[in-house]
Amino acid sequence: MLTGVILAGGQNRRMNGQVKALLPFGGEPLLKRQLQEMKQVCEEIWVVTNQPGRFVPYAKEGIRIISDDWPGMGPLGGMASAFSKASYPDVWVVGCDMPFICGRVAQRLVECRTSQSVEAVVPVVEGKRQPLHAVYDKTSAEIIRELLKKGVRQVNGFLEAIRCRYVDETFFARQGLSLQFAMNVNTPKEYERALRRIEEPER
Repeated sequence: MLTGVILAGGQNRRMNGQVKALLPFGGEPLLKRQLQEMKQVCEEIWVVTNQPGRFVPYAKEGIRIISDDWPGMGPLGGMASAFSKASYPDVWVVGCDMPFICGRVAQRLVECRTSQSVEAVVPVVEGKRQPLHAVYDKTSAEIIRELLKKGVRQVNGFLEAIRCRYVDETFFARQGLSLQFAMNVNTPKEYERALRRIEEPER
């Protein structure tokens, strides 16, 4: 059983104020594309946002739109909000600017977390941690809340406070999984690059 969480907050400054979750992508909003992928492996999905009114049309069966209980505290605030409401022990967290999220990757991360008895399994692609395409233990919500009370906003600070397993390209190669899931679109240039990727064969 898996809970999916899409973090759709932020100011979208680098995207010139455009709401990244609602950018057109392959003929549909990026968020809709993510929801379709998540629904293949998640029993419930939470979309955390500071603009809940804009996302109401997506609140269908199994999909809930919630406000961030910790506004201004970045992704960690959104994670705390969702973890406290999650029904299942494993929580798959993604950023709303990732058009190629992958349910099969999430399932392998869940399996790894279970076998390793850790509180998070985080991909590392090209030497960069991907905490916003990772799987967490929902009980770590309390740790996040304590960090937020201390003013800690960085996800890396949270990762250092828990038992975390990192998996790199070798892990995904063994599973026959593409690394495309790690792509995000923070800027118009990255958005255009991702749009072109739709037409390219997956690597």
